[in-house]
Amino acid sequence: MKKLIPILLAVFALASCEKDPDMGKLDNNYLVYTNYDKKADFKVPTFYLADQILVINDSKEPEYLEGEGAEQILAAYTENMEARGYTAADTKENADLGIQVSYIESTYYFTSYNQPEWWWGYPGYWGPGYWGGNWGGGWYYPYAVTYSYSTNSFLTEMVDLNADQGEKAKLPVVWTSYLTGFETGSSAVNRTLAVEAVNQSFTQSPYLTNK
Repeated sequence: MKKLIPILLAVFALASCEKDPDMGKLDNNYLVYTNYDKKADFKVPTFYLADQILVINDSKEPEYLEGEGAEQILAAYTENMEARGYTAADTKENADLGIQVSYIESTYYFTSYNQPEWWWGYPGYWGPGYWGGNWGGGWYYPYAVTYSYSTNSFLTEMVDLNADQGEKAKLPVVWTSYLTGFETGSSAVNRTLAVEAVNQSFTQSPYLTNK
């Protein structure tokens, strides 16, 4: 025991000499969270990506993210899906999977995936009717997650368009990603980080493949 004491003291000494991290730089790191339905069948050929990114803010009118940044982010989803063996369908009616991306600009939301109804009434949100069919009460998440959404974040939901239809049937969300941490002060850097975060969301989702 006595021989261990000098070693421990040396460790503490090194730890005490280490500089504290620059907290201001931590905002440059993005966070990527993904979740999925473990019973979902991802071995399907086609997908359809909603062609606009909905902006979630305090406005009562629907707004959409526009410009080069939005185009690059949507292109990253298409490229990753095609790299995983999926083919982009011309229409959502001909697709097996539907993907929608939303940008949370200035409002904090809190939700449990057991009760996603809060999303449905938001102005411009992709409601059940967007994907077509008679889906009853909307869609549901086959897994439970509860957390808050931060500003300047992206939320992506993938829905199973082959799910059974009916008055009480709901469209299941089989995969979701939450991307946040783009607070660099530079729109160009934020755009680059967002694309990297999209790529990372697929990297950490190896099950999402048709190969």
